[in-house]
Amino acid sequence: RFDRRDDRRDDRHANSRSNFRFEDGPRRNSDGTVSYPSQNPYTARRPGEPKMPKGLEWAMLSKEDRERLRGLSKEHAENIGLHILAAYTLQEENPELALEHAKWAAKQASRIDFARETLAFVAYRQGDYKLASKEFRTAMRMNGYLDYLPFIADCERGMGNLDKALEICMSDEAKTLRGEVKAEMFLVYAGVLADTGHADKAIELVHAMGRSKGLPGEYRMRAVQAEQYFLEEAGRSDEAIELESLLDKLEQQYADVDDEDINPDDIVIDYDLEHLNDDMMDEIGMSEDDAQFAPDEESDEESEVTEDSEDLENSEDSEETSNSENADNTDTIEMSAVHADEE
Repeated sequence: RFDRRDDRRDDRHANSRSNFRFEDGPRRNSDGTVSYPSQNPYTARRPGEPKMPKGLEWAMLSKEDRERLRGLSKEHAENIGLHILAAYTLQEENPELALEHAKWAAKQASRIDFARETLAFVAYRQGDYKLASKEFRTAMRMNGYLDYLPFIADCERGMGNLDKALEICMSDEAKTLRGEVKAEMFLVYAGVLADTGHADKAIELVHAMGRSKGLPGEYRMRAVQAEQYFLEEAGRSDEAIELESLLDKLEQQYADVDDEDINPDDIVIDYDLEHLNDDMMDEIGMSEDDAQFAPDEESDEESEVTEDSEDLENSEDSEETSNSENADNTDTIEMSAVHADEE
């Protein structure tokens, strides 16, 4: 649509003086923004535009990401795409400049969810939770992605709004989350539990996640890291030290795992009702008809890590699986119990 319109304009005004002026200077758009004949940030950087790091190209964006910029003209899309690449590329070595690139993209393409999402994630990783929350919510209004919910909840937690964070964790929308996003929400929820004085429940939750064979190694590693942190904060240093062996093995295996190697659709949190007694079933408000069962597809390598750890004794298997059951049922399990305790 946009290409055909541009072709008609070029044919009609190819030799006109007005077109000559347009090609040599900026043009003010109907929405108040300004368009430039060239938007290449390397060769025609505009006033206020952050300097690009070397070596970035439009082709480095995935096909899906390029599709998300289709609402822009070709030149504008390439400019925004390059700044998004710069924002993510510079996160570690120059976070301030990364944030400038993200803000530029969000300002110049304020109606593009990809640009707002980029600013949200960059701000989130730098601890600017107010800005991150605002941008996550804006992006979610644009595209309806509930995947942002764990990050919005964590932003509220970071700003000290624990009631709001808990409300998001217990929301109807949170109950619909699946796979990787649901695991992320459990980690956030565990943090909220710890922050609200329920350290024991937080430890139980991440303990179960760290031993859940339905979770990929990266998330089990993060859960054990959280468990160790919560134990230390609770003054249970000896127990925290006991996790070192397990944590070392998990970190060696999964600390550098490429996200592209993980298929979010394959991530499940396993249910195993045979280990739940009647009292536990009553507490979580579940019947066997409500349960979902995950296949036992744990790799031999992962099994070896679990079996070798001193932390995982056979006598604990029942408790761990029960806790995993609790963790995956956001709508009926520990969140409701904690909420009742607070009342």
